[in-house]
Amino acid sequence: MKNISKLLSVLFLLSANLVQSQSLDDILKEHFSAMGQDKLSKVNTQRLTGKMIQGGIEIPFIQMGKRPDKVHVEGTFQALTFVQTYNGKEGWSLNPFTGATDPQPMSEDVLKSMKYQSDMDGMLWNWNEKGYSVTYDGKEDMEGTSCYKIKLVTKEGDSFTYYIDSDSYIMIRSNSKIKVMGNESNSDQYYSNYMQVEGIAVPGKVESKVNGQLAGTIVVDKVELNTELADSLFDKPAKK
Repeated sequence: MKNISKLLSVLFLLSANLVQSQSLDDILKEHFSAMGQDKLSKVNTQRLTGKMIQGGIEIPFIQMGKRPDKVHVEGTFQALTFVQTYNGKEGWSLNPFTGATDPQPMSEDVLKSMKYQSDMDGMLWNWNEKGYSVTYDGKEDMEGTSCYKIKLVTKEGDSFTYYIDSDSYIMIRSNSKIKVMGNESNSDQYYSNYMQVEGIAVPGKVESKVNGQLAGTIVVDKVELNTELADSLFDKPAKK
């Protein structure tokens, strides 16, 4: 009887793991379809223009991305322009609002965040090939919307929890827990006002919250795909 009980326990665990795996695969398949992942995978460059809103101040910004793993972000306010660049290996920031006139190399923690940000496909796409661990954590109601919770953990121990609308399979929230200088930074991003750009779903509004308090909002006005972007845009910025 003990052997039979053990066998049943093993079969139950195997069955539970299989069901979870199938559920995760099915959810991600529907999610990628809703987001237009097959078309996004063929995009080599993207350019977003819009504004960042923080404390009632609007700052026009441009964000450019290029495969593989390149990011350039800049924003202008009162004739001053801050710049962040990442070429897949190195990153720099130029922030005249702090009085700096020379580009500064990014810290290891910031470089890690830029690496996550530079993944044009999103971290969930081909997550196993990237060395991440991903699990389906069941459903959760988020402000009246039923969501699937998908948790991703990196090799560095950073975690990202994604909330995917169980009806539309569009992502409406993500929670990030990233280690910065030995401490955990916890933030939430809320995605809305989706627009269709050449069959790809792009959020037109992203709200960032820290400890439940609104930290800033990004509004995207225009999305351009496969435009010509020189590699030099993602290298060390020129001195101002």
